[in-house]
Amino acid sequence: MSQAITLEKTLPARAPAALVLHDVAPQTQARCEALLDALSPWIAPHGPMPVTLLVVPRYHGADALSSYPAFRAWIDRRLLLGDEVILHGYTHTDERPVTGLRDWIERRIYTIEGEFARLDVDEAQTLLSSGLNELSACGWQSRGFVAPAWLTSPGARDALQALGFDWFATRTGLFDLQAGREIAATSLVWSVRAAWRRQLSQIYNQRLLDHLLHPDRASVPIRLGLHPVDADWPMAVAFWQQALARVLEQRAGATKSGVIDWQ
Repeated sequence: MSQAITLEKTLPARAPAALVLHDVAPQTQARCEALLDALSPWIAPHGPMPVTLLVVPRYHGADALSSYPAFRAWIDRRLLLGDEVILHGYTHTDERPVTGLRDWIERRIYTIEGEFARLDVDEAQTLLSSGLNELSACGWQSRGFVAPAWLTSPGARDALQALGFDWFATRTGLFDLQAGREIAATSLVWSVRAAWRRQLSQIYNQRLLDHLLHPDRASVPIRLGLHPVDADWPMAVAFWQQALARVLEQRAGATKSGVIDWQ
């Protein structure tokens, strides 16, 4: 008598999804709040979703964060909801001259925000330390770092390691500085500063989302990278609403640091 043996396929654990809001500063607070309010109805049916708030200490040369009590109170309320604060550059500006064709493409075409793209270790450590001090003055800590446009020079990476950061973000993942490895997690992100960029963002991000939600990608974390200026464009807001609804049907929400801990 033969015995039937049933083999069950082991499915990979579903990786979390991180909702990330870039360029958070007193000067962008109104747009940040408007964007989060627009997304809230799509998040609510799935329970709370923490947000990683990428805070810029001196946005475009503004005064210290500690001099903006309304902004500080808003961030403190968000932290009580489970959000996290992460250092995001220092001024978020790139005033250094470009040094060649590749540099010009990276820092003037791809983005104009390469603040940390060409820093040596001492320059990076000075800015990072100043940024941490600005956050600390508000009672906030930052486990990780996200450079503007994810452009992090080798010197900046060394400085992050020396200062004891847990992780930093790249365009395609999160680099765990303690483990010395990168966790694959490509970010959805829009560019809205020109009509052709908005159209391309719509097509690219829709295809990327379909790819990331394929069952074979269940073990790969998903990052949704929003910017305050997205709030000005209904097509961008509508995409993020629909994307969140789809993602949260399959994934639990986590902060970026939570993604590191999940690994």
